[in-house]
Amino acid sequence: MKRSRIALLFVYSCFNIIMIFLKIFFYFLLHPSKLFTPRKIYTCPPSLQDQSLGMHQFITVNGIKLHCVISGPENAPVMLMLHGFPEFWYSWRYQIREFNKDYRVIAVDLRGYGESDKPLNKSAYTITNTVDDVIKLLKNLGVDKCTLLCHDWGGLFGWGVVLTRSDLVEKFVVMCCPHPGRYNDLVNLENDSLFRQWYFIFYQLPYLPEMLMRMEDFRAFKSLFRSRKYGFTNREIFTDEDMQSFLYTFSQNRAFTGPINYIRNVFTHFLREGIVYDYIYVPTLILNGEHDPFISTKMAEGHEKYVQRVENKIIRCGHWMQQDMPVEVNSIIRQFLTQN
Repeated sequence: MKRSRIALLFVYSCFNIIMIFLKIFFYFLLHPSKLFTPRKIYTCPPSLQDQSLGMHQFITVNGIKLHCVISGPENAPVMLMLHGFPEFWYSWRYQIREFNKDYRVIAVDLRGYGESDKPLNKSAYTITNTVDDVIKLLKNLGVDKCTLLCHDWGGLFGWGVVLTRSDLVEKFVVMCCPHPGRYNDLVNLENDSLFRQWYFIFYQLPYLPEMLMRMEDFRAFKSLFRSRKYGFTNREIFTDEDMQSFLYTFSQNRAFTGPINYIRNVFTHFLREGIVYDYIYVPTLILNGEHDPFISTKMAEGHEKYVQRVENKIIRCGHWMQQDMPVEVNSIIRQFLTQN
């Protein structure tokens, strides 16, 4: 990303950040007793212990203990699932149930998330570190080849795996995350795509993003899944128990700091100009949401420059597509996987 575009993003982000603080200030004036009310204590719901989703295992890579949920026949081809922000393994519940009849499905909590280890240093949360976690995880499990399903930030790590070790990936399905080269192309040319990333600047602030997520019993966090702008298109599918699963997971100690540290480190990756990406020969399916508030549908275009065999699909939903429209998403994925 060009530094002049970073400056433009900074100005736009400052406006949005000021608006956030004004909203908090006026809310505090109107409801002084509500803003800092003690959070509820969330207990682990049955959904996170549902044995039909798989067995819970911990696998150590790079000195980090990663929590994985594994299901499906032991001798079946492997399907590895990488979640986004702020999610965890449970966001793949519909895909686990769909594909664990034919695949050995592994849904992982990335470092800093869920039940995986949460290193204290911000420097631990780089794209390079997490890509290496994924590669070492496959090695430790004895996996020579896998189908890779990724969403959001998990997609960024997935692109890293495909670019670094394409020999490990049979087919690649990525949702709501363009190739990093395509991302740079568009944010350097088109303001709508650039301005959608304004939260990158907000998350550079210390402590405040975590505090905002927890404030008023996770009001901002809940809005990501249930508000009209950011939440599910198919509202009924995200049940109270699903919400409880997310709230329990992200109410744990330091549950937001690691995930947000990935964003705090993002400019060390995207400020590097002149990166030349190797051409990708892994068959790739790119899915984008028509109403995604974070990623423009234009991000789905133009991947032929970077990928030889690529399919693009736009689905009528928002950002959380694998949870929001699981039947349609699973059908598209299965059709792609059965192609030669």
